[in-house]
Amino acid sequence: MAWHETEDVEQYLAAAGDLLFAEPGLHTISLTVCENVRARPDGTRFAWWQQPDGEVTGCVSLTPPYPLAIGVVPQEAVSALVDMWEVPGYNGPSALAVQVAALAAERRGGRAVLQSASRLFRLGELTPPAVPGRARVAEERDTAFVVASFHAFIAETGVIPQDVESTVRDRIGYGGFVLWEDEGPVAMSGVSRVAFGAARLGPVWTPPEHRGRGYGGAVTAAASQVALDRGAWEVVLFTDLTNPVSNALYPRLGYRPVMDRALLLLDG
Repeated sequence: MAWHETEDVEQYLAAAGDLLFAEPGLHTISLTVCENVRARPDGTRFAWWQQPDGEVTGCVSLTPPYPLAIGVVPQEAVSALVDMWEVPGYNGPSALAVQVAALAAERRGGRAVLQSASRLFRLGELTPPAVPGRARVAEERDTAFVVASFHAFIAETGVIPQDVESTVRDRIGYGGFVLWEDEGPVAMSGVSRVAFGAARLGPVWTPPEHRGRGYGGAVTAAASQVALDRGAWEVVLFTDLTNPVSNALYPRLGYRPVMDRALLLLDG
């Protein structure tokens, strides 16, 4: 039994694809990473855990400078995973991410610090709210609004910063943001590429001056419909477990909880 590494996304999918494809919504992060690398290679490294009989029972990916994205890791592979790559942190199913991060911190003499806790929701029957305004897919002329909203989302939520301008350009290029307009743009939702039948929404952002009017729910429902129209048969999103507003909103739109995830960073 061993971890096998590659930067070739097609080699990775040939090895670990069946494991991921069995639950594309559950593995939305892993599959979205694969689809993004297909469209724009970015140095992501992949690894899969293979049993002596050839069966693949584990898979992870690492896109520097972000934490390791845990797809599936069997217990017998945890120790070897910690030793394989030195990473800034771990993002995965809550209990597993905590276990792996704690072991990594112990071996390196530091601490594992919880950065965020989230809940994965999967769309059932979409129930759009009745809210004034209309939805449209963001275009190049909307770049300034989307970039400003993305920066504000990062500042408010504390998510790990990224190259916002580059990300926005890429996502607008494939129709990856939906806006809600009511005498101008008042909310936005990201929508990922459809990756092996699944699409993920986020970030969802309403500027503070426009909150309390239902725009966040409206744009989320509109982005959900965009994903469905593009052929996604599973639409998912993550909520911050500390945000009671979003955790109450999305079930009203037809989303149902699936699992909890944790992001832990290594300190020291």
